[in-house]
Amino acid sequence: MDSISLRFTGAIIISLVVAFALSLLPLREEWLLWRPEWVALTLIHWGLFLPKKASLFLAWFVGLLVDAIHGSIMGQHAFGFIIVMLMTLRIRPRILAESFFHQMFLLFLVLGTYLLVNLWILGVTGNSPEGWGYWITVLTSMAVWPIYTWFLRVFHSKKKSF
Repeated sequence: MDSISLRFTGAIIISLVVAFALSLLPLREEWLLWRPEWVALTLIHWGLFLPKKASLFLAWFVGLLVDAIHGSIMGQHAFGFIIVMLMTLRIRPRILAESFFHQMFLLFLVLGTYLLVNLWILGVTGNSPEGWGYWITVLTSMAVWPIYTWFLRVFHSKKKSF
């Protein structure tokens, strides 16, 4: 895994722009609960495969952009994304990033914590969602993870070992 590098300089930025575009696509009201957490998935991917390029500052900045775009409380997503990146970077050495089941466990743990933090902030402000539908996004994010991470590997290049 250490033999992975970026294909070009702005690869992480472009992948985050794609994640923003996917998270802003208009959906029908009944499909909104099923929308995966694209930005969090992108941060997890870069934290797993290129931990030296992914940083807490990047997660914080991206979170502030998400807060501004969605009109949520300033710092809500920034705090959540910092936790996502911190957990990914801390758990990464203990798992095999190439193992599908380890990745699924990491996704469940990290996205569940991210949603729990957001739920806590929404509850404190009096905007907590009704019912269990809030947690569906963890399942849909886990379902799209194999395809999405395959797509993000377009931005990788293998270092040649001599």
